[in-house]
Amino acid sequence: MRCLVLRHAPAESSQPDAERPLSAAGANLLRQARGPLHTLVPDTRLVAHSPLRRARETATLLAEVFAVPVVETPALAPGNLDDLLPWLTGQAGTAAVVGHEDDLSYWVCHMLTGQAGRFFHFERAGACLLEFRGRPRPGGADLHWLLPPELLARMARR
Repeated sequence: MRCLVLRHAPAESSQPDAERPLSAAGANLLRQARGPLHTLVPDTRLVAHSPLRRARETATLLAEVFAVPVVETPALAPGNLDDLLPWLTGQAGTAAVVGHEDDLSYWVCHMLTGQAGRFFHFERAGACLLEFRGRPRPGGADLHWLLPPELLARMARR
């Protein structure tokens, strides 16, 4: 089981938190990054996102290049990541998840080490690929790569 983890792209700041849309620059950055993500993880079967607008818009743009379904799950809402592992366990193949910081970096670090805490910070539109050995569990993931959005965008220009 593999999991492509992506923080939502940059969003506007002028609206209530749950309704903040992607900024024009954020949508453009994601459009540049999604091609390389497709090249790196072509077998993605679905893109899940939090109920917040910026995550939904990020997931929709990402799913276009993969031509896969988009699924909303409250497990990706800020503060709910304890519910993400049971949700992920019910998925097959490679799933992409779009959520928020600080939750995503804590969750990824927990999946890698089995310990609480974090050792990196996701940039907006940054991504990583985890692979679970057997059933997904804390400490049971291997990190294949962790890429900031600028590097993904640079990969698209090559």
